[in-house]
Amino acid sequence: MEIKGLDFFLGMAAGAALGVGLTLAVRRVRDWLGYSQAGRLEAENRNLKRRLEEKDRHIDRMLKETERLAEKLSEERVIEAGEKKEPS
Repeated sequence: MEIKGLDFFLGMAAGAALGVGLTLAVRRVRDWLGYSQAGRLEAENRNLKRRLEEKDRHIDRMLKETERLAEKLSEERVIEAGEKKEPS
């Protein structure tokens, strides 16, 4: 069985047209299902809010750790100052 040039060209053209048609159909269906620009922006907004909350929690943890270390350091300095005064 021999494939003629015209048959090959018609097959390629039909395949390309079918591919373009299906691509456009999928795009419209996705738009109907909420993958519009507004949907993407809402998803991005949710993602940014979640990341901001994670950063806030991290900052809170770091502040508490810093306060704890500052209290510990001040207690050590008070103890050292008390030890220096006792021998006199």
